[in-house]
Amino acid sequence: MEVPDLKMMQKPFSSQEQQAKERHLISEAAAGNGKAFEQLYQLYFNRLYQFIFRINRHHDCIEEIINDVMYVVWEKAATYDQTCRPSTWILGIAYLKSLKSAKKSTKREDESVEFNDELDYFPDRGARWVSQVEDSNWLEAALEKLSAEQRAVVEMTYFQGLHYSEISEIMQCPENTVKTRMFHARKILAKFFLELNSRS
Repeated sequence: MEVPDLKMMQKPFSSQEQQAKERHLISEAAAGNGKAFEQLYQLYFNRLYQFIFRINRHHDCIEEIINDVMYVVWEKAATYDQTCRPSTWILGIAYLKSLKSAKKSTKREDESVEFNDELDYFPDRGARWVSQVEDSNWLEAALEKLSAEQRAVVEMTYFQGLHYSEISEIMQCPENTVKTRMFHARKILAKFFLELNSRS
């Protein structure tokens, strides 16, 4: 087995056309258009479900959190100033709601780590491993090893297609803190995978 490169699984979201559609729906919701809000809700439901689960790991409360998130979106739609992508704004709300619901205590990483942005704990970037992940529970088991904050960074980077600057805004922390969390997350995931590989 090859050590996987999560970047190969990154899913791009929010094309310019999609962003314009979402901004329009938020504007309509701010004006009290219930149908527009319903469309926005349906548009984000699956995305929020995956995002929230990556952080709190409890299926039983996810729909309740989604409802809480979208209630805030409905209530605060008029305050969305369009300076960031709609997804950044909505996922920011979801992140805070998810983190509050997480029952596991999380370890706070040492945020003074020195970085090399080129450092990558998944060295073989050409590995064809996606089918292996899809056919197994490797990724879900590995994510259990991370803190809620680390899982959130992995989810937002590789599965939501957000940049560190956007994640920094969502998590309300410096961009270097986001990089620190990713550094530790990659290290933990790589160690888990290599241990799993050595047993197989």
